[in-house]
Amino acid sequence: MESILLIVRSVTQAQLMERALWKAGIRASISRTPMELTANSGCTYAVRIAAEDLAAAIQMINGTGLRPAGIYASDSLGYREVAP
Repeated sequence: MESILLIVRSVTQAQLMERALWKAGIRASISRTPMELTANSGCTYAVRIAAEDLAAAIQMINGTGLRPAGIYASDSLGYREVAP
């Protein structure tokens, strides 16, 4: 099952994004960003959502002023960057 990781630069941004997504009816969870995605970005956090929620999540996030540093799809083959 494919999921989407919205990468943010701080735990505070991750918490704000997670809360906003939940309020919009989009299930989200926070975790540390996987090591293979943090080579040049240091300590970051990931907000995980279902792949089918990506369009609604991006639309909602654009209205909050929060911006992910990166967006990655995660599946059984690993991670790949996706455009919003």
